[in-house]
Amino acid sequence: MDIRKKCQPHLWLLTGTGEGHVFAESLLKEGWKITVSVVSDRASIPYEKLNLEKILIGALITEEDIRGVILNARIHQNEFHCVVDLTHPFAIKITRSISKVCKELGQALIRYERAIDNISNAFLIESFSDLRNYDLKNKSILLAVGVRHLQEALIFARNSGANVYARVLANPESIKKTLSSSIQKTNFAVLNPSASSNGKIEKALVRKWNISGVICRQSGGSNEILWHRICLSMRINLWLLERPSEFKNINSVDSYEKLIKKLKSISME
Repeated sequence: MDIRKKCQPHLWLLTGTGEGHVFAESLLKEGWKITVSVVSDRASIPYEKLNLEKILIGALITEEDIRGVILNARIHQNEFHCVVDLTHPFAIKITRSISKVCKELGQALIRYERAIDNISNAFLIESFSDLRNYDLKNKSILLAVGVRHLQEALIFARNSGANVYARVLANPESIKKTLSSSIQKTNFAVLNPSASSNGKIEKALVRKWNISGVICRQSGGSNEILWHRICLSMRINLWLLERPSEFKNINSVDSYEKLIKKLKSISME
């Protein structure tokens, strides 16, 4: 039965991963009514052709921002059947706020967390300070950790004696934060992940800078998988910053199929 014919429940998807658009499109096809939150105009582009209830553009800075969206939907008799947290695995602050507000308001919440691939060719570190436990003296290390972690990773890698390089995303915010960091202007490259090209550009950077190791986050996404493959094929080291684990008590799923199952179980309550 088409869910729309029954009651057309309304979902609020807070996005921040590549799966966001795919999940939204699939949920629409199954009859769910969808409101999507994205952090910028650029991030909204993949959603523009979808038949969404609404696209909310802009970062949700405070708990009050989140509370306001939920209460506004209730006031207009268009309340959310469930909030779906599709934010990045390392977006700790927003997930913490979403969880707290939903609990306060009795709002159903499901968090999507990418499955962790048990690939053995990487060193897992709890924090960048763990780099001091490795011999990095005079070795060229490439950071692919995102600009929010760039300066911190840079400091600890340098303090361990490494020559530090970075790959940053091709968007204004990333470039601005990179230029304000202490990395040398000749030591970073601006490019987006190239999973479709099998990492040709990333491999070229590794060769150009004579990289002996890469540091990235245990995000579970295509970018992490790409670095696993590159480092394995080029026989260089890979360090993964361990994914935050403080959200184990949140109702979570690691696949679209499990999300649908959870949503339907909530609708039966």
